[in-house]
Amino acid sequence: MTGFSLNDFWKVIKKHLLVLLLVPLLTTCFVYIVEEMVKPKEYTAATQLLITAQKGKQGQSFDDLRSSIQLIGTFSTTIQSEKVKKEVAKKLGIKKVNEDIQVVTDQNSLYFNIYVKGTNPKKAKAVANELGKVLTEDFSKLFSGMSVHVMEEATTATPEPIKFQLILGFVFGLMVSVIFAFSMLLFSSVITKDEQLRNLGLTVLGDTPFKKM
Repeated sequence: MTGFSLNDFWKVIKKHLLVLLLVPLLTTCFVYIVEEMVKPKEYTAATQLLITAQKGKQGQSFDDLRSSIQLIGTFSTTIQSEKVKKEVAKKLGIKKVNEDIQVVTDQNSLYFNIYVKGTNPKKAKAVANELGKVLTEDFSKLFSGMSVHVMEEATTATPEPIKFQLILGFVFGLMVSVIFAFSMLLFSSVITKDEQLRNLGLTVLGDTPFKKM
């Protein structure tokens, strides 16, 4: 069909409404099954650290604080470094820290939120807390005059929410439904307008009313 209107599209939607609604529901269910039953469930443990410049005789100066803020990127890289991970693994008595470590900090802030993500909730929590201990002990050796304080320890590891994936699955199914409706309309061989006959080179003599009994 060529030259279709919004009204034609709406008629197709009404005619195949059940199928068009079923597709996004099926894709959402598929995503849920994959996330909950197929993929290993991931957990996140969080701890918060504060990095400060050690006070001298005159206390912590503004220049010390400004220098510390300028090194935020370096601090973040150090926290996620292999050297620190190896030290954490050694303290926990494991071969390697396979968990994903993310460091998040606000601009111009020396508070560091550390998120440890893994498939084992107990191990993720242990790595997060041990990471804080290792940094507290060794940070001043790497950065002279700096110290780390654990402001909040990881008390539990929470499962990763799948809300975003479900929404994405529903939107994908909705797009498939819209494409399907357009395809039904575009490739339909049913003639509903005089214009369609004229486009085929035929002459329209008249029409006969149809009444459904």
